[in-house]
Amino acid sequence: MAAALIAGCGSLHGTRAAALSSVRTLEEVRSETARKARASSARPVVGLALGGGGLRGYAHVGVLQALEEAGIDIEVVAGTSAGAVIGAFYASGRTPVEIRQLAGTLDVSSLTDWRISTASFMRGDALTQWVSSMAGHTPIESMQRRFGAVAAAIDTGEAVLIDQGDAGMAVRASAAVPGAVQPVDSPRGPLVDGGISSLVPVRFARALGADVVIGVDIYCNSPRASGTSLFTTLAKVAQTQTCLVSRAETAEADVLIAPGVSVKDMKSVTERDEAILAGYTMARAAMPAILELIEGGRMVESAVAAASR
Repeated sequence: MAAALIAGCGSLHGTRAAALSSVRTLEEVRSETARKARASSARPVVGLALGGGGLRGYAHVGVLQALEEAGIDIEVVAGTSAGAVIGAFYASGRTPVEIRQLAGTLDVSSLTDWRISTASFMRGDALTQWVSSMAGHTPIESMQRRFGAVAAAIDTGEAVLIDQGDAGMAVRASAAVPGAVQPVDSPRGPLVDGGISSLVPVRFARALGADVVIGVDIYCNSPRASGTSLFTTLAKVAQTQTCLVSRAETAEADVLIAPGVSVKDMKSVTERDEAILAGYTMARAAMPAILELIEGGRMVESAVAAASR
């Protein structure tokens, strides 16, 4: 998981391109959802938008734990990059406790299938297989919760959703960090890390049918790299640009959970646990607002149902 949270995934061989045959834009997802009449319910549909941010993604586990303890029923999950990794496991039926155990027992070296080429330094085959396995080889469209991984079409910069097929391939596309790993082929052209277009995929979560969207931003409120070296400067610039682009969409979340997280060492148990705790603590603090929205939605739904009788 740590390797997935750092750099996501690597190359896609041409013979695997069919695995991403369904790649849709935001408007296409909205149109499909609008065509499907949702059954009347006494409660609003709650969705999660899990953002990207490398190893900071461990914080998502803490958020899920807090939501589960509060009895919040999540029906929709949209994830970008690290958020897609955690989101795929959760949507497939894994509990927060199980996901935490996966993070603690994984041999990171088993995912780092390095290669040296002009395009990338990681193949990504091991990650794809691992995510698919941990999701029970369940096709995305058959998961317990509605799930979609968000990537970006590099030729246009447009955010796209992968919500059918193999979870490993979807995550692989969502986390293909530009410049570090090779873009993933698709009918929309090469796909890269969704963070360049939709860091916290609030709009996709809503397009998938969520009435209440809880956004989880693990990146923009986190400490910036210190120092003035070349790589530190590039990291600061990347964070600034990404967060400026994502600001408008992130603001559309009904509730935003934004823990300040810093995880530098993929092998550090302490940093991993601190990230999980940070997510848990911030989610607990946001719980009154979440519960108020859900209860308010129930009252509105009940009033509408009564008026239609």
